[in-house]
Parts: sequence; structure tokens; C-alpha cells
Amino acid sequence: MKLLKIISLLALGAVFTGSVIAQEAPAKKKLAVTKIAPTESVKARMAKQGVGLSLSSVLDALDSQVYDRVLNTKRFEILERSDADALAKETQAAGNAMQFQQADYILTIRVDGFNDRMETRTLAALGKTVTARVIELSAVAKITEVATQRAVASTNFQVSRRQADQLSGNTTEKVGESSDVLLTDITREMAQKIASRVADAIFPARVIGKRDKVVTINRNDTSGIKVGQIWEVFTLGDELVDPDTGDKTREEISVGTVKVARVTPQNSQADILTDTGIDRLAIVRLKEDVPDQAAE
Repeated sequence: MKLLKIISLLALGAVFTGSVIAQEAPAKKKLAVTKIAPTESVKARMAKQGVGLSLSSVLDALDSQVYDRVLNTKRFEILERSDADALAKETQAAGNAMQFQQADYILTIRVDGFNDRMETRTLAALGKTVTARVIELSAVAKITEVATQRAVASTNFQVSRRQADQLSGNTTEKVGESSDVLLTDITREMAQKIASRVADAIFPARVIGKRDKVVTINRNDTSGIKVGQIWEVFTLGDELVDPDTGDKTREEISVGTVKVARVTPQNSQADILTDTGIDRLAIVRLKEDVPDQAAE
């Protein structure tokens, strides 16, 4: 009887311990993404130039693309857009600081630059004018920690795309909105840059496995990581305190470099180029990028 009681107590203890471990396991942070908007000056300038439709198309596409790209980093739980917008409107109407009790972080994006124009040059030998549509987009993304109202990161992103067509005639300048290809490309590129920055600011990329001369990095095929990129590996050292602000950071000591060889829906593998102490949980940061394939 005593033996049965002891076994029962041990079993209960194991269940309790398991539940505590489960509760203490790392959890995804909750992120609220507010509606993307242009600055008033950009909106007015685009309306004056007659390309308000292009700007509206970019904003609508960027809204959904950012949501999709951030969600696919698999780092966050994303608040539903309707909830985030309602909370933002409520707090602004009350004149309070933006508070999202359900979220750990807030992502706000403002488009502060936009151009949609046609660049042309005349090929005298052919008697034709080559016209290239160019779209340029600039945005500022800010990540705020809800608990402290502290700005975790604020970054300006600039992207541009050019698509050329050969036309007969002597056209010298034209602003067009007929093609959606460049609009789609530019919003996807901007959304990917923003999502990667958000993930890296809150959850830096890390080495989660090492076997022989290959490491596994916790970044998947929707995170922006690409085959051929060179990443630098760092291990964390002593805690550092800024004597002027009191801000605390950790020393990062370079311990090697790796080259991305394979990207999967779960993670990525990279070949080790140099190694002076690479180990699991080491932080990795992009050192050398590879060029994107520009839209033609």
C-alpha cells in the first residue's frame, strides 16, 4: 500500500514538474501592426502629380504584405488588424500614449517618400525612344515595447524598381499607372525588409545546431535569408553599461563566419568558413548580402 502511495506521489510530482516546465518554455511575443499610412506631404504631392492611385495601391498591398511577411517569420503572434486599429483609434482619441494591453510590441510604419515616373532616352540610331518606368518607395518602421513605451528600433527603408519598355516615338516624359508588376515587386521587397528588421530587433538570428562544418540557423525561407549570403557569428560576453545613458547591452565577440548553403521552410544551413568558437545559441548577423534578381 505504501509502495502504491509513493508511486502515485512520484507520478503527481512528474506531472507538476512537466507543467511548470511547459509554462516556463519560451513563448512567441505578441505584435500589433497598425495601419500603414503616408505622411501628409507625400499624400498631397502624389495627388498633385496625379499618381494618387499608385500610392493607394502601394499602401493597400504593403498593409497585407507586411502582415504576411511578419507572420511568416514564425517569431510572433500577430494581433488581428481590426483589433489593432480599433485600439490605436481609441487611445489617440483619448489623448493617451498608445497602449495595447494584448500586445508586447507595436509596429508602426509611415511612408515618407514615393515616386512613380517614366524615364526616357532617345536612341537616335534606331529612331526610337526607350521608356523605363521607375517606382521609388521610402518608409520608416518603428518598433515600440508596450510595457516600457520604449522604442526598440526605428529604421528607414528605401527600395526602388525599374522596368524598361521600348517604344516608338519621341516621348520624353510620362507618369503611368497602367502596370501593377512593379507595384507588387516593390511592396514585397519593402515588406520583407521590414519583417526581417522586426524579427532581428527582437529575436536576433541564432545558431541552433552545429554538426561538423555546418551550422543550422533559425531563419526560414520567408525570413529574407538567401543562399550565398555571408553571416558573421558572435558569442555574448560581459554586460556593458553606457556611462552617459545607463543603457545596458552585452558585448558581442566575433567567433567566425558562415556561408548560407540551403534554405528550408523550417530553418537554414550554412557552411562554416572560419571558426574560433562557434557554438549553439551564438548570434548571427548578415555580413555580405547577395543581389536580388531585379524585375525586367
